[in-house]
Amino acid sequence: MRTLFSFLILAAAWTAYSQDKEYRTIFDQRDMRISGLGGPFMQFTSVAGEFGHMMGGGAAVLLNDFFIGGYGLGLTNAIPDYVNDHSNDKLSLGHGGFWIGYSLFGEKPIHACISTLVGWGEFGIMGYDGYYPFIRDKIFTLAPVVELELNLTRYFRIGAGATYNIYTGLDEQRHGYSSENLSSPGGFLSFKFGWF
Repeated sequence: MRTLFSFLILAAAWTAYSQDKEYRTIFDQRDMRISGLGGPFMQFTSVAGEFGHMMGGGAAVLLNDFFIGGYGLGLTNAIPDYVNDHSNDKLSLGHGGFWIGYSLFGEKPIHACISTLVGWGEFGIMGYDGYYPFIRDKIFTLAPVVELELNLTRYFRIGAGATYNIYTGLDEQRHGYSSENLSSPGGFLSFKFGWF
């Protein structure tokens, strides 16, 4: 009987002690705000030594100042195939994948934003008739981006900055273009709409 009484006292004390402890998670230190963002962006870069304008956009889930989502970019201007001496043929380039980033001090009117575009796509050479590429090659791309963003409204930001496009996986024997021909620095301009 005495053992049973001791056990009940210990169980009651343990229950009272357990109720005082609070269950904690990794997000307890601050309020977690989940929203979204999206919009168009563009790059001004060099493709095979020529000026290249790439246009696209992205959408992401926004977790406080961190965001993760997807993007797509494609070459918009005609770049002649000078490497193979076929100036009537044009280059095509496009890729898409994951868009990951962080806004440093995003609540400030002017702040920095760092992000990375990690994706895959296709490089090709189109015939003079402008139809589907007759030479196609799969590519992998990595493009770190550093921007200075301006909060124009609570729901709209404009960013301008720099990027470096790294392209890998090109088969130079197939079309004459290497990763060095396509990889280059460039400018980056973004228009982000969301709940910041």
